[in-house]
Formats: sequence, structure tokens, C-alpha cells
Amino acid sequence: MRFSAALGRRVAAMASVILLGACASDSTPSLVAPILPGNPAIPSQFRGAAFIMDVSATRKTVRVTAPSASINSPVNANLLSGDVQYSLLGGDAVEILTSNFQASAVGAVEPGKVNITFDMQILNKLDGLQLSTPTFPTPPSGVTGVQAFPFEISVTTTSGGVTSNGNEIVVVSPRFGAVVPSSDWGNLPIGDGNFHNFFNDVGCTATANDCFRYEPFAPIAPLNTSANQRVGFSIDPTVGDFRVRILVAADLVPTVTAAPGTVAGTVTSNIGPIAGALISVSGGFSGSSNPAGAYSISGVASGANRTVSISNLPSGCTANQASFANQTVPAAASLAINFVVTCLVPTGNVIGTITAQQGGLALANVSVVVTPTGGAALATVTTAANGSFIRTGVPTIPAMGGITLSGLPAGCVNESPYSYTGHTTAGTTRNIVVDCPPPPVTYPLTGTWAIVNTGTTGREAQLTVAINMGSAPGNPLINGTNADEFAGIVIAVGYNGTQLVSVGRTLLSPPDANGGPTFDLFVNGFANPGTANTIQTIALTSVAGLTLPGNLQLMRLRYSIATGFSGTVTPTMTVNQALAGVQGLSNITSSVVVTIPALIVP
Repeated sequence: MRFSAALGRRVAAMASVILLGACASDSTPSLVAPILPGNPAIPSQFRGAAFIMDVSATRKTVRVTAPSASINSPVNANLLSGDVQYSLLGGDAVEILTSNFQASAVGAVEPGKVNITFDMQILNKLDGLQLSTPTFPTPPSGVTGVQAFPFEISVTTTSGGVTSNGNEIVVVSPRFGAVVPSSDWGNLPIGDGNFHNFFNDVGCTATANDCFRYEPFAPIAPLNTSANQRVGFSIDPTVGDFRVRILVAADLVPTVTAAPGTVAGTVTSNIGPIAGALISVSGGFSGSSNPAGAYSISGVASGANRTVSISNLPSGCTANQASFANQTVPAAASLAINFVVTCLVPTGNVIGTITAQQGGLALANVSVVVTPTGGAALATVTTAANGSFIRTGVPTIPAMGGITLSGLPAGCVNESPYSYTGHTTAGTTRNIVVDCPPPPVTYPLTGTWAIVNTGTTGREAQLTVAINMGSAPGNPLINGTNADEFAGIVIAVGYNGTQLVSVGRTLLSPPDANGGPTFDLFVNGFANPGTANTIQTIALTSVAGLTLPGNLQLMRLRYSIATGFSGTVTPTMTVNQALAGVQGLSNITSSVVVTIPALIVP
């Protein structure tokens, strides 16, 4: 970038800058803007350094191309009396930015016309030079700031036609018509945007053809961007594409560039921090987020009207707000901009079976809840009769989580949550084996009372004792998967010997092969007989070592009821020893559960 020697010698070191914008190419252009009367055609130096702006009403786009050449030497404009020396700056000095393209319906703003509008910004790329109110061309009286105005518009015209691909007939409408700047130019209070003659003092009369609408921009600090200004054009509905040459005028005022600042923040999402996102700050500054989702862009030129935007997000992710406009970057300080991203998370199925550790028994009707790590629990599913479950739609990000069970059979040990990892869209299989120890095996020993009118006192109480060894499987340590078999027992019956007197006992066990009782060894003894604390001890077993399973009546104990006694007898029954087994005897004393009711004597 070179400036003339005259620029350096000017008072306040001021110079004029003129920027011209135009399309890259014309197709049968139709000029609709006025041509400067009495002046030669626009010098080739101007066109060589012109910005190119393409406007497409059909595609709803505005494309700005940098000049193809730069003017590096002073140019005599010959538009004012005397010699005015200035440098025409190209794309290395400034940049024109557009956004927010809108097109109205036909007639919505002006009868028979389409209103095209978009926002325009000017970026000052010069360090140490502010763009200010131009000395040339002269702005309207009382209007300050950088001046922009469209001085030439050309329309791309086409003849249209009809084509056929064999199955369809395609009719293409011709493109032609007029385009003029609309009243959207101008931004009160710094300018009304109405017509002004920038190049002579004739003024804007009814017959003048060298007056232009204009758009003022507030002075633009070094390395800063102007605020968005809305401009527009009124076009015929038949216009498709057109181009605009825009003249932007400003003086260059040397100034001190403020210290740069920093733009920093985070990029978070519903799937966690986003790494590798590109954060851009208007003016050519950018940075990327790290694995924690944090970013920091230092050395950003301080000032207002910055736009901070995000891009390069993972597939399926969209920023809730893709850009933050009109941001001010403080000098030697930091501007915090945080982005929140929403991502479409791919899912897969988590399947498996729930079985018991003991024998591989399938556990049906168990409730299964899958919860991705850091996420919400998914809806409950229930295991089928074979213990299987399937939880569809489980997010693959994160690829891990936990499985919580409920409704397990009584006695099962629930160690929820059971983790799963490596989850993908192909699905994850997680089989869970639950420790379900069987309940302790017990053997009910019961006593049943009956009163009969017999015996020495005419009334006799009979106590029938039975034991239930249960069904298969019993205790696996005794007889494997079979039922346990009774082998022998020693019990002590306590009662009030002044109320009851033992008068006999009878074996009730099933007969053996010879027709005799299986349990034939019957030992009977007493302690404290005839007292209130009488204890009768009975031992029962098989002389031959025989055993029997199932529910067995073992013996009947008979007691005469004391003459004249009536009331309640509360006996006790204690198991001193109990044995079970076939190949070897096992002590089951602690597993025998005794139930004996009170005896009510009328």
C-alpha cells in the first residue's frame, strides 16, 4: 500500500479515498443510472481498482469481489478546480461486507416492483488510519462520515427460451428490466439518503442526471468495521441478476490504533464440549476450540461492530445462535462470547439377558432402565420370559452408561448400576448375571394336640410329632439336587408335670421292608418328673440306618390329664440334635423350625 507524497504533506495528514464496486462480467448490460454530464468516461484506473458486487434476485445473494488491480500512484481526478491528489485504495485497504438479503413480493413496497434490500458494512483494514468524512467528493451539507453511493447499475438480460429433455418441456422466462436505488438508502439522523450531486455544484434539479442516493457511515477506526447499514433497490419483476458500482469516499486521518483485545469463550452442547469448532471475528481473526470446548483469540483489533461467528461444527450439530453481531472488543481486555450447540445424536440399541447365577435361570419381569453417562434415564423396559430385554434409541454419545434393575426375585443381590461401554449405532450387548442364592432350607417340626376320653383319669392328651423334609431340591450339600432325607432326631418336650403325666408313646413312621417301623430306636427319658418343670427327652432313629424323605409323622406321645384340671398347658419343644442324609449324616439341627401350640383343657 503506497500513498502519494502529497498525502504526507497535507494538513492533519488527510487524504481522500474512493472505492468503486462492480460486477465481474456483463451480459448485454443495460445502464439505468445517470452518466456524469460533461465528464469523460470513468478512467480505466478507477475500473481496474473497483470492487465487484453481484446481486442475484433469483438466488438471493450478493457477491463482492476484490479489485483486479490497485492504484499505487496519485491520480488527477480533474473533477474539481485545481489539482487534487489522492490514492485510490483497493482490497488491501478496505473490504465491503454484505448480509441479510431480503426480497419483497411484487408490489408489497412499490406498485409493480420488487424491493431488494441487504445490509452493508465497510471494514477498515488500515492500521493507524481512520476513515472519516471525505474532502472529495463533497458530501451533502451537514452530513458527516464515510459516504457510499451507487453511481452505475447494469442489468443482465437474457432472451429466455424453451427446451425439452424428452419427458418435460422447460420454459425459461426472459430477463430484462430496470433497477434503481430505493429509498432504503440513507440512515437518519446522520443522513437522509436523498439525492445529492457529489461531483459539481449544479445541484439536483428536475432535469439533473448526475444526482445519486447515498448512505453515510460513521467514521471507521483503524482495523474496525462499520455498523450494518440497510441499502436497497427497486427492480422490475423480470430482473434476475444485476450489478452495482458503488463509490465509497473517505478521508484518511492518522490516529493511534487502540491496543488489541481478546475474544474468548466456550462451545458447549447437549453431547458435551465441542472441539475443533472455528470461531471467526470480522476483520480476519479466528481460532479453534480445544477438547474442553474453550477458545481464545488474542490480538483482535479493538473497537465496535465486530461480528463473532462459529463454523466447522460436527455433522448433525447446529449452533443455537451462529453469530453475535455488533460486538465491541475492549482494548487490552477480553470479550466473552459463548456458543451453545445442539447436536443430533446417533443412537443404537442396548440388548441383553438377565439370568441368575445359580443354574442360569432366566429372570422374567425384571424392570431395566438404561441411563447414558451424564444424561437422563430412558424409559423402562421389562425382561421377557427368557430374561431378554431391548432398550432402543440409546445415544451413542457418550458411548457409556449404566443399567439399573428393579423387581428382582426375593433374595437376589441387586448390584445396580451395571455399566456398559463402547456403545455404537450397531448396538451393544450387555448380559447381566445376578447372584440369587436360594433361601435357607428349613424343616418344619410340628406338634398337634388331641384330647380323648380314655386313660387312668378318663381324659388323655395326645401330642403327635411330625417333620417335613421338603421336596427336591433340598440342601445341595446333603443330597445334591434330590430332596433331603430324615435320619434321626433328639427332642426335649417341657411341660407342667402336675397337670400332665406321661403314660406312653407310639412310633408312627412308615413301615420298613419287613413291615416294621422304619425308625425303630425310640429312647425316652425324664427330668424333674411330676413337677412344674418336667422335661421329657426322646431320641428317634433307625437301627439299620434307614432314611426317609417327605412329610413324616414320627411319634405320638400320650399324657393323662390330672383329675379336676382345666386350663391351658403351654409346652415347649427343643431340638437337641437332628440328622439328615443318605451317604453321610449331616447335622440339620439349626434348620429345624419347631411349632407346637398350647393345649387347652376344658
